[in-house]
Amino acid sequence: MNASGEHLEYVNTLHNIIFSIILIICCIGAPLNGIVIWLLGFQIKRNPFTVLIVNLAIADFGFLIFMTIYCIAIFIGFIQSGIRWEIFFSLFSVTYISSLFLLTAISIDRCVSVLFPIWHRCSRPKYLSPAVCTFLWIFSSLLIGIHYIMQHLFWNLHLVVTAVLCLPLMTTSTVILFIKICLKSKQMKRGRLLVMILITLLCFLILNLPFYFYVFITHFLLEENFVNIFELSVYLCPSASLNSSVNPVIYFLVGRKKKARSRESIKVVFQRVFREDEAPETR
Repeated sequence: MNASGEHLEYVNTLHNIIFSIILIICCIGAPLNGIVIWLLGFQIKRNPFTVLIVNLAIADFGFLIFMTIYCIAIFIGFIQSGIRWEIFFSLFSVTYISSLFLLTAISIDRCVSVLFPIWHRCSRPKYLSPAVCTFLWIFSSLLIGIHYIMQHLFWNLHLVVTAVLCLPLMTTSTVILFIKICLKSKQMKRGRLLVMILITLLCFLILNLPFYFYVFITHFLLEENFVNIFELSVYLCPSASLNSSVNPVIYFLVGRKKKARSRESIKVVFQRVFREDEAPETR
């Protein structure tokens, strides 16, 4: 009994430490994504690519807000099981899944711009980005609805679907962009936009691959339909929160000039990194 009690106390302590760290990350990441939404949505001229980035920032902002509420609920317990919890978890999941789908769409968009530059610049439908964003938000919501309908058959359906759809596409996009950047000689200009997207995708893969390996092993190798909630929280929450918080930092670091003598405003930095058309590459 003593050993069992000590183990339970250890688990609770570890749980509290993990969610305290997550709460700090969320409190930093949510305002940063809010800045991205404000600048790209209202202060900087939009283009098809920034439409995708704004929607990604909205999804990340929403996810971090819900994660903050979830962390506070862990300590205070003000969200009880029932209808309120189901609504909260639905919104929480929709923002998380939308973020993954939007990041996948962004990676595909950049790969198309690299592999088919003429079509992407001249023949790309004008309203393709808003249409894609709308579809992905609706699809994420429907996926959560299907998840609740099939809950008794497959508890983590939405996680498996995102793993099957998003991971292969993002991994392939990362490899293509990495090859594209590495093949350019030192005399040729490497676009900030490609570098920024590559770093964003690498961060996603580094932070989330361990979690999805866990889901894959659990569902397909061990053939378990149910996952321990504590283990799921330990794997998913820290990686997802950090991934949603790090993107604005990547945008800023890639966009700023290394040898700038005076401090540039964030708006100027974002205007530089999110230019739709890079300057012509010269030797």
